[in-house]
Amino acid sequence: MMNLLGFDGPAPYSIIYWQLDGERQSKTVCYSDEEEKQSLERFHTAGDFYSTYDKAIVNYGGNSIEHVQVNQYRKGA
Repeated sequence: MMNLLGFDGPAPYSIIYWQLDGERQSKTVCYSDEEEKQSLERFHTAGDFYSTYDKAIVNYGGNSIEHVQVNQYRKGA
């Protein structure tokens, strides 16, 4: 018998696509408004891993909202 994980689960609240130098590097799947807020707070926290990205694109099932981060510590910024 095969067990599948991650299929037929709840639909995500939003998906955040993290961009660096104009290219998508990774994504974060959020299942609640609170998870999304926590991820975006980290994006705007100096020294956090998420603050190393240039841009966060939040997708709500086809509707995208862009959150732009300018990181003053990155070379060339």
